[in-house]
Amino acid sequence: MTFRQFASAKYTGTGIAIMGSGSSNFTSTVVASGSGLTYASPIVVNPVSYAQWNSAVPTETLSEWQIHGIKTLKKVLSLPENWDSYGSPPPTVAAATTAMAILTSTTIEYFIAPRVVPISGGGLQLEWEIGSRVLELEILDDGSVEYLTMEAGEPHREDRLHLTDDVRPLFLWLLSSDSMQVAA
Repeated sequence: MTFRQFASAKYTGTGIAIMGSGSSNFTSTVVASGSGLTYASPIVVNPVSYAQWNSAVPTETLSEWQIHGIKTLKKVLSLPENWDSYGSPPPTVAAATTAMAILTSTTIEYFIAPRVVPISGGGLQLEWEIGSRVLELEILDDGSVEYLTMEAGEPHREDRLHLTDDVRPLFLWLLSSDSMQVAA
């Protein structure tokens, strides 16, 4: 038996709605900059194939780069089974929840939006590049995070993150790049 549920949330302060449906693995979300809500995080209805919303974050607490990252994440989460033609599943609820936590919990206002890409096995990768420095966060299907920093094309450091709060020092490292140019 398939499960489909349509959900809609409105923020009366701006009149902009976020709508989505609980089908396949994730809800589909419309994120509107300036709206009162930005996303609804998934909860597991059926651990294998279904999710529905359980919370929302006001956009006034997020920067433009975070909103853009959430919009990109939404597109990646809509991938079907076998998206890579090698039988890989779409990103898991655990991977999506961790990615959303990373994107929404960072308090750096001026930053660049990440490149969001799926990885085989149900994971996600968030990537940032500033000047000669690169930061890659690989979110595995179980929601755990590993990272790689690179400088001038060479691996600089890699390790496993234990909490999403550990990401801020990596962002600060990326921002401290001598080759970063700030627009006047």
